[in-house]
Amino acid sequence: MNLSTDERRLLAEAEAALPVVLREQYADRLRDGGGLVEQDGRRFFALSDTAGRPVEIRLDTAPLPERSLSRTFTNTTYDRYVVQLSDRLPPERIGQVLSREVGELLAVRDRAAVNGTAPRENLLAAGTALPARPRLSEEDLGRVGEFNYLATRMIEPSVSAPERQESRDRFSALIDDSGLRPGSPAHDTATHAVEQYAANVRLDIARPHLREEARDAMAELALPIERLSAADARALGEVRARARETQASALGANPSVPLPGLNPDGTPIPREELGRAAAAVAEQRTALSGRTLDELRAEQAALPEGRYPQRQVMIGGGAALAGRDPDVLLVDGRGRWHVDPIEAIVQSADQVRHLRQSGMGDPYQFADPQQRVPLPALQLWEDTAAARGPLVDGRADLAVGAEGRMIAQITPADGSAPVKVEVLGSPLVATGIPPEIIPGANRQVPTVPEATGVLAEHLTAAGTPEALRARDQLLGLPEGEGRAAASLDVLAGPQVADALRSAGDPRVAGAAETLRATAAWERARAAAPGRVLMGDEVGDGDYDPRAANDWLIAGVGGAAIANAEIILQANPDAKVSMVGKDAPFVLKNDAQYTALRRAHDAEYGGDGRLVTYSDRRLGEVGTVPGPDGAVRLAALDDQGRPLGIEGDAYVACLGRVSRLPQTLDSVESWAREAGGQVRGELLFDKDRQYLGYRLEFEADGRKQTVDVTGAASRMLPGNVFGQDDMARLSALDAKTAPPESGNVSAGFMATALQGSHLARHRATEGGPGGPGTTPPEPNPTGPTPTGPTPTGPTPAGATSAAPTPGGPTPAGPTPAGPTPAGPKPAAGPTSASPAPAAPPPTATSSAGPAPVPAPAPAPAGKTSTAATPTGPTPAGAPPTANPSAPNPPKPGTPAASPGSGAPSANPLAGAARLQSGRRAAAPKGGPASGPTPGGAAPAPRVPRPQQPGGGGAPGR
Repeated sequence: MNLSTDERRLLAEAEAALPVVLREQYADRLRDGGGLVEQDGRRFFALSDTAGRPVEIRLDTAPLPERSLSRTFTNTTYDRYVVQLSDRLPPERIGQVLSREVGELLAVRDRAAVNGTAPRENLLAAGTALPARPRLSEEDLGRVGEFNYLATRMIEPSVSAPERQESRDRFSALIDDSGLRPGSPAHDTATHAVEQYAANVRLDIARPHLREEARDAMAELALPIERLSAADARALGEVRARARETQASALGANPSVPLPGLNPDGTPIPREELGRAAAAVAEQRTALSGRTLDELRAEQAALPEGRYPQRQVMIGGGAALAGRDPDVLLVDGRGRWHVDPIEAIVQSADQVRHLRQSGMGDPYQFADPQQRVPLPALQLWEDTAAARGPLVDGRADLAVGAEGRMIAQITPADGSAPVKVEVLGSPLVATGIPPEIIPGANRQVPTVPEATGVLAEHLTAAGTPEALRARDQLLGLPEGEGRAAASLDVLAGPQVADALRSAGDPRVAGAAETLRATAAWERARAAAPGRVLMGDEVGDGDYDPRAANDWLIAGVGGAAIANAEIILQANPDAKVSMVGKDAPFVLKNDAQYTALRRAHDAEYGGDGRLVTYSDRRLGEVGTVPGPDGAVRLAALDDQGRPLGIEGDAYVACLGRVSRLPQTLDSVESWAREAGGQVRGELLFDKDRQYLGYRLEFEADGRKQTVDVTGAASRMLPGNVFGQDDMARLSALDAKTAPPESGNVSAGFMATALQGSHLARHRATEGGPGGPGTTPPEPNPTGPTPTGPTPTGPTPAGATSAAPTPGGPTPAGPTPAGPTPAGPKPAAGPTSASPAPAAPPPTATSSAGPAPVPAPAPAPAGKTSTAATPTGPTPAGAPPTANPSAPNPPKPGTPAASPGSGAPSANPLAGAARLQSGRRAAAPKGGPASGPTPGGAAPAPRVPRPQQPGGGGAPGR
């Protein structure tokens, strides 16, 4: 990835500082195991622990939220760690930040080694409340590393006097931030005594972990302000004044919501009760969906013909429900993790520990550190978030009505009649990953509709009578199965074939490839019913695992390995052969890939039920007769030659079609068929966090806008976005989910964090605080920023009390709405121009639950056409009650609402697949994309850069 000059300088200084930090602070834990290594495009420190086990640490920079200095991704399964420094980190803070992050990652590693539980709260947090079981969290131990580093700097003779004083001031500020001294004045004797007691408890627990010089500094500085020296008291007074300013700027932000997974009394649901709890919340969600439908139908009955209930709408859910606005109508097919037969996601709890910051859930509640997080936990979390406001289980298709209104037709999952609502403002679409590509289809023209458009365009340009006649026949063919083969027949005439061969546009040859591949796919499906499948059919449980015992999977990426696991678990007699290029590096870091191969791949010492063929480039599916006369399926190369690998069933897992969400098909056709335009822009908040993309559909002088977030927003459609946007997002994705972490940017953790960014953006830009307010909660992507003093114990990973010691957040109005991509001024200190105030912000950590704020209400949702899910509520609008809110839970049921797992709660896996655009193997002409064949041709598709994950299953 290309780095700016300042980023390169910052990274170089960090790479120089890390060996010093390790030698001075952690020499008893980590040793040099090879120095700074460059391997396969990665640059990392090769280290070893005291037992000689290898440990990797890679340093990087990233655009972290304004007051976040760093974050660390931990992979204790493979002992790989990525420490990301804010690209605005002042260089003088590098040593302190690295001391904290190394201390934290070592604490995570130590806990994983003994399979220990992660504390839900930080002990070193300002305030009087103490956890029920006071102990140091990993974030607390990272803070101990900061204390040790600063104490060393305070007395180091080689350090200048001003720098020693600055280290002392930071140490003192960190004491306040950690709740290690009273904050109230001495004359308030009652409060002062309680605070002193809490400070003593914390210091007694932390003291054994402090180095001697840090204990000495605590003896001097961990005192009430009245007992400090004049200079120390003055410096602390300035820090506290800035804290009050920061706290005042945060007033008006929305309150937090608790993490899902709690009983009504606030206690965590035990692991052994997860299944019961998930089923109970699923029932609550189903009931709420029914009530919402009743309300919509009752309202419809009172409206004149042609008018529909007005609502703000979110379509789709999944991990994006971390940003669910409780005042917006949610329409969600309840797919993905509710229907996937896999037992757990492919990441361990340690690998998704940042999930707690999104407010979506605590992975450690239901999984051990190196254990994969079970699917019922995700179902519980998602259903709880979904049921915070009105919802309909089902799918929705958007269209533009005759009067220019956006209409959502909702098809309920319970099989009842569809309902329509008029969409207010910009709908939010989070329908998940797009459909998979058919084997052998051209990746730049991957679908039959796109191929038809390209060929029709060229035939028109050719202009001969034969070419024009072929074009009309091509466009007149009916949609559905058989269209690809019929198109090839139309194009087979010698004069038409000559016209196509003379084309200089490579898309023409690509379109022909896609037609041939689709025709071959349809022939194979007809010849072997139920045995030729897209990977999503297996991933949605919409297949028969006993249809064959000899399975061939096309692909070796994330979807392929996940489907191999599903098949091997469901059919004990099955053998699976995977064939394709090399597995992407990220797979070799998750908690599934290597474990599955060790269990079943003889090359890894397994039982031989799984065989992997690498370094093969695949083309279309082939069919051959079997010994008993039954059809067998064959892997062909990209020239159509047999590779000698066959099976009785074939599963295609070769990547996905980067396209607009299927729910927008009609809206796209409305714009393109009228000669209008479809434009897109990437959206960022003021902290430069990616929120998704905005689409603008324009036709006949009218405009409609739609925001797309979640996994769907990670694959930009090539007929809307250009190479620059794709390259920018690809670079951001690599930082959002470093491959060493075992995560992908379209995966569960990254999507939940993105959703929490969106919720936080709404709360600050459109909530009661108005523009310019700063959320008091810790930021969701990384180190928790220091902020106003809380009144209770701080969740593990959230920061405690003190404001940023480097000074208040710069004041000034914040633009409303997500920020489009483009240059923008830095909103905080950078490596080139550090903040002038001293001492700078305390280094903060990355993991831990930072409950997501409740999104800003939009009370005018039923009456104002200006209201949008992401924008401010129009002034003067009357508040709207939420009659669809779930009933209070009965005793013994989980708090909040829904989280499913029971199969009966989601009878329509197919509906869920259609909601996301993941069609079932394209029996009707391949995955749809663009307008209908008789309409305007789709806009040209821009080639998409190579994506992290190598075409696997990003949602997994």
